[in-house]
Amino acid sequence: MKRKIINCLEEKGYAAVDCDNQIDMVNREKVEDFCKAAEKEEQAAVDIVVVFDEGEIIQYHLESMNGKINVRLCQVKWKDNSPQANYYDEYEAYEWKYTEKGYLFLEEYHPPGFDGAPGETGFRVQPLDKTCRELNRKYVMPLGYALNNLLITNWDNQNYTELDFYDLYEKMYYMKYGKQVPYEANYGGAEYEVPKDEFEEVIKTYLPFSNSEIEKGTFYNSDNRTFRYRPRGLYDCEFPYEPYPEVISYEKLQDGTLKLTIEAVWEIRMLDQAITSELMIKPMEDGSFQYLSNKVIKSDQNANAGWYMPRLTEEEWEENYSNN
Repeated sequence: MKRKIINCLEEKGYAAVDCDNQIDMVNREKVEDFCKAAEKEEQAAVDIVVVFDEGEIIQYHLESMNGKINVRLCQVKWKDNSPQANYYDEYEAYEWKYTEKGYLFLEEYHPPGFDGAPGETGFRVQPLDKTCRELNRKYVMPLGYALNNLLITNWDNQNYTELDFYDLYEKMYYMKYGKQVPYEANYGGAEYEVPKDEFEEVIKTYLPFSNSEIEKGTFYNSDNRTFRYRPRGLYDCEFPYEPYPEVISYEKLQDGTLKLTIEAVWEIRMLDQAITSELMIKPMEDGSFQYLSNKVIKSDQNANAGWYMPRLTEEEWEENYSNN
């Protein structure tokens, strides 16, 4: 649906993009010209239409003058097959920038202590290679940056102690079965015994580690052949506005492995290269794949993977939950 709406908007002459920046912006030249004028502190105006999953749209009207950008936005939803405006906002961008990579970021000022949604918005203006997008959707986005550190840690099959297998068990369980792990989390702390075969099957589907290597990186009980599993709780839940990944280049090596260069786009920090890493992947003939290694090659000093919250240590867990 989003692509059809964007195509219609293109025909009408609007600059338009989807809410997740996963479809190339149409009529981007209008936005490029606006950004160039704004950088020169010239007067200019442009409309950008952002399309959401259910056909909802937000139209941003931007006006620049003297280096400032004023923003007017209107949200339109559908009701009984008719468009209905249900939200309006207007502000002067507290900060804005158009990056070399081709992102336009805008920030609406929020006072200290504001507990609503972040004020930052990002539009990918420049197109991204189609194959890069396909590789990202298949291999990288299912894992992403939320609640795991695979893409922000240096690791390979010899050095993997910084990986958190419990995080990866949760993420990869969903990748494998299309549903969440069958162990309920609660804010008061919960503990389960996961059968050995179940836990290792999930991890070994996507990572090149042996049973003994997985057991070394977890709490494994050899007596009853189970892994102790503690879902995240109140004290190690994660900040919700993590970055999203973009594959910006790829290389197929002679042995069939893929090397993907990935950048983290973190809108709330207005960064389109918060972390850059090289991820090695081994595609299989049956369509499955394994992650082989990751190498962080650049990290913005203002990012430092600040969205990731490590799980509680043994001591921290006992301190917070032992009385529950």
